[in-house]
Amino acid sequence: MREPLPRITPPQPLEGVIAVIPAFNEERFIASVVHKARWSAERVIVVDDGSSDLTGLLAEAAGAEVIYLESNQGKAKALSAGFRRALSYAPKAVVMLDGDAQHEPSEIPSLVGPILEGRVDVVVGSRFLKSNPIPFWRRIGQWGLNLATNHTSGLRLTDTQSGFRAFSPTALQQLHFESPGLSLESEMQFHLKAASLKVLEVPIGVRYDDPPKRNPFAQGFRILETIVGLVTRKHPLLILTFPGALLTLLGVYFGVEVLIRFHHTGALLIGSAFLSVLLGFSGLLLGISGAILHSLQTLSSLLQAELRKELSRLPTKSNQHEP
Repeated sequence: MREPLPRITPPQPLEGVIAVIPAFNEERFIASVVHKARWSAERVIVVDDGSSDLTGLLAEAAGAEVIYLESNQGKAKALSAGFRRALSYAPKAVVMLDGDAQHEPSEIPSLVGPILEGRVDVVVGSRFLKSNPIPFWRRIGQWGLNLATNHTSGLRLTDTQSGFRAFSPTALQQLHFESPGLSLESEMQFHLKAASLKVLEVPIGVRYDDPPKRNPFAQGFRILETIVGLVTRKHPLLILTFPGALLTLLGVYFGVEVLIRFHHTGALLIGSAFLSVLLGFSGLLLGISGAILHSLQTLSSLLQAELRKELSRLPTKSNQHEP
């Protein structure tokens, strides 16, 4: 007679740890992901991002608290909704992971450990600090995105696109996402650098049981487009005004050449004249746009600083007195 398999005793969930799982049409995996996450996290929140299948119902049946979005709004919106709900429970740490079983929920303790110890603000799970069966085309694409994100954000990570991360409540309160789609992780890296948060990477495992839902090349270009937009907003003088000044000078050069040739020969170089006007106006538009964006950015920073100063002066519950 065949001996029964040994009973597996699940570990005790970590007190104050909340897992947030954005999910879109993940009925195949979501229940098992939730079950495993509940072994490590005290509470699991699934954000059903407008799924057309049973993702939300299966997540609820597995013991998750489910937030239903009426339509598919993208990972950034889904995570923002999940993070807001998580912060309402006054957590000690919050973990984000995908709902497609790519990540191993049993690794949650290794991500939240440094945060619970008070050593860092954010922990990023890196697929490249551990030997993982990652397809070659994914490695090549990830190398390009790492290079672009690390160089432009000023914060270096081995896995800039990892969706398995842990945050302290303080870190979450400083993260506000604007990017649609799957460019969230790149945008997050800019915020982490700007907020001077302490970031640590730990090795994680990864599984690729299914082919990608989206075209990886199109997805990569969308992420690069987001990075360019982020850099433009962060350094408008460098990205817009400086090239605009160069184009304007080039337009002036061609314009002077046209005038000199007309003075000596009486011949009008129509092509060069048209190019001079085109370069000049393009340069002026770029330069003015960069200057305006820089002014708005400076004004926004000053207003945020004043707002933080005013908020710090408000009385807290600890120093309020009953009448």
